[in-house]
Amino acid sequence: MTGSRTLVLFDIDGTLIQTARAGLRGMNAAIEMLYGHTDAVEGVPFAGRTDRAILRDVFTRLELEWHQQSFEAVRSAYFEHLAREIVRPLSPPPTDFGVLPGVVATLDAMDQDPSLVVALLTGNFARGAAIKLGHFGLWERFRFGAFGDEHFDRRDLVPLALARAADAGIVPTSVVVIGDTPLDVDCAQHHGAIAVAVATGQHDVASLTATGADLVLPTLESLDVRNLPALAR
Repeated sequence: MTGSRTLVLFDIDGTLIQTARAGLRGMNAAIEMLYGHTDAVEGVPFAGRTDRAILRDVFTRLELEWHQQSFEAVRSAYFEHLAREIVRPLSPPPTDFGVLPGVVATLDAMDQDPSLVVALLTGNFARGAAIKLGHFGLWERFRFGAFGDEHFDRRDLVPLALARAADAGIVPTSVVVIGDTPLDVDCAQHHGAIAVAVATGQHDVASLTATGADLVLPTLESLDVRNLPALAR
């Protein structure tokens, strides 16, 4: 296709979906199974960070040796437990579980605009992202993604997303990062991308506005995708 194209990169947790902390429960279960430590992840910051960085913090806290083999073992165990936790019935039923407001309508609108390319930029491991989004029928909505398997720093995911776009034959003229944390905004700003912040996670509109994001929304219900090209100018 000729003409300008905008690459729109979505975060997952707190932006597209909520999982009632299935990821945290799955990671706790994986660490306990392999090392015998209970509640190992409690208190480790999750929001906006990569799963690789979260695991490294857990290993440091528990004084465990960090190397590629141990990382891969925990990651594999995590996938097994996440797949169980995402379908585990909880009592009482959680309020923080499901697709967030405006997500499906936003993706539908973007699918109708040939100037927009929709992909993922998330701290989740790739398979973890597939498990979470697949549970809600959203995984197939995204052409490709940059994930938390390879990098500790979220900033490093934007170049990875651009490389994946190039592999798909796409050279965008602008990039939009949509997320729910200051770290999502930071990674966009660091690379000169457009930062759209949505207050459906742990941060409210005021705190996200203070980051200097280009656009701050209470939910994705407020996003008019027709306005995204204007933000790039």
